[in-house]
Amino acid sequence: MKASQQHQLRLLELANLDAKRGRLQHTAKHIPEQLSLEKIEGERRARRAAAAQALGELEDAQAQLRRVESDVQTVVQRQHADEARLATATTSKEITAFETEIAALKRRRDRLEGEQLELEEQVESLTATYGARHDEMRTLEAEASDLLERRDLARVNLQVEAKELGTARRLLLGGIPAEFVALYEEVRGKVGIGAAELVGNVSMASNETLEVVDMANVRRATADEVLFCPMTGAILVRTERSDV
Repeated sequence: MKASQQHQLRLLELANLDAKRGRLQHTAKHIPEQLSLEKIEGERRARRAAAAQALGELEDAQAQLRRVESDVQTVVQRQHADEARLATATTSKEITAFETEIAALKRRRDRLEGEQLELEEQVESLTATYGARHDEMRTLEAEASDLLERRDLARVNLQVEAKELGTARRLLLGGIPAEFVALYEEVRGKVGIGAAELVGNVSMASNETLEVVDMANVRRATADEVLFCPMTGAILVRTERSDV
């Protein structure tokens, strides 16, 4: 195939632009903030679960404490009522019955107040535990929120850059013959690199030095002849930096 030197240089620009697009796509798939989010996701779930468990344990203990407090209040009310009746009792039978009942209520009250004290201490401890787990969760969630914000900003910037590269590519394509572009796309589809510059006697497609015979063929070729990298098969474009 023949292509003017100008078209070959434009094709090289296209190849460089496509390389930038490839790097951009790689960056979009490996945004550092996204990788960090994925790395801490397991810890986020663990901390949310720990906070939820601590809250559940605290609420259970608070419910038990309320129940015991209610029982204590009921026992105290019954004790006061029996003591009032005892004060007005007139027979030994009534007095004995009320004294027995009051003694039983006092024992129950002592037991319940002991439970109440233990539960109050438990609630205090669980409140501190829940506070710590909740703070740990909020700290990591704040970090995740910051990462999300920076990731989204990075994505917007990448989208803007991708749009600019797409516009530049369309403009370049308008100045290159369609059959030459088709050849470029075919080669790029096969080897991953459509075109590369010959710098000195080194092909930028393979970063390897051309053999003496290959360089002799390059020097003999006319300026409009389309050459190919002998190592990769990519279109080899001669420029002012080429040793020809």
